[in-house]
Amino acid sequence: MEVRTLGQFVEQEGILSDLRKLVGDIIAKSGVGARRLGKEQRLPVVQCTSCDAPKACCKSIVVARLYEGIVVAAHLRDEGRDTPALRDELRTIADAMEATSPFDWRRPCVFLDANERCTVYASRPTPCGLLYVYTPPAACSDPSAPVKAYVAHAENAVAEELEDQFRDRLSLRKKVGRRYIGVLPRMVLVALEAWDRTDFRDYLRGLDWPSDADAARWARR
Repeated sequence: MEVRTLGQFVEQEGILSDLRKLVGDIIAKSGVGARRLGKEQRLPVVQCTSCDAPKACCKSIVVARLYEGIVVAAHLRDEGRDTPALRDELRTIADAMEATSPFDWRRPCVFLDANERCTVYASRPTPCGLLYVYTPPAACSDPSAPVKAYVAHAENAVAEELEDQFRDRLSLRKKVGRRYIGVLPRMVLVALEAWDRTDFRDYLRGLDWPSDADAARWARR
């Protein structure tokens, strides 16, 4: 029986291509929903491509699912960007992010370039792709300014369901009271470090995943 690495498994089983399409579909549907609500309430919709203000949304803590980390990791590998230096940077930022309150974190995303453009935009996780605001972009950088944003309840529910489907396809047993999620730099790092391992299931199961209670707190932030 052939023993495959994580990278071989997700590519050969069509899991990676399915994830890319499904995540893309979730993000696309949120765009439709945001524009529909904006039209109903006569509000202008602001998203990444039309934002002309400092990218405050790209300087916050993003919690992603493992499958989203795998999609970003594949993007980085395809572009030849998986280097020891990048892994060290991901680890350093993940450690700092996990030790900081989300209300105090104001550092640019590791994937943001010097012009404040996302370098993994085509593979961005749903927390980034579902974000639309109706207030002026400058308000996002002002803690005292009210920000009206699109709340993607339906799209988030689909993303949650996809987490279970992905876990089943990888034959990862569900850990009681635990979720395969974490801050984005950690999820991308975990995916990169598991990519060439044939024991990736044992490796992933053995990591210290957050509890359901942690996930619930993140969801309320």
